[in-house]
Amino acid sequence: MGFTAPKGWDKESETLFIHESGTRVERRTYREKDGWFIIPVDLDQEVVGYDPTPEGRDKAFQDFADGKIKTARKPKKAAEPEGPPKPKRGRKPKERPEPEPEDGEPGAPVPPAAEEGTEEAAAEKEEKDEDEDEDEGDEP
Repeated sequence: MGFTAPKGWDKESETLFIHESGTRVERRTYREKDGWFIIPVDLDQEVVGYDPTPEGRDKAFQDFADGKIKTARKPKKAAEPEGPPKPKRGRKPKERPEPEPEDGEPGAPVPPAAEEGTEEAAAEKEEKDEDEDEDEGDEP
């Protein structure tokens, strides 16, 4: 029968268990040593090793449960700056004009729509001009 992970731990595989906090208990080789290791979320914390046996795995879980292993630092409260924010030092980013899109490309400006009836109005005007020309020729 296989090992059952304690409450708050997810069994990812036979050699990897992940706690709700993100801390891992893993069977692996670490710094040329094979065994079970508690790997804290905060990588500044020390990785703690145990024997590569089921007893070593159980001891890792027990030490974690007993709080013998520091797994995470309490976040430090950042001091609130007083007054308006200070301007950042350094260069300002260069402003680059956006390239204008060519006709037919997405984002290209759409030509203004023709007014309704423009073609019809032009056709009527041509007819009137032709009628006037014909009328002028009829007069003696």
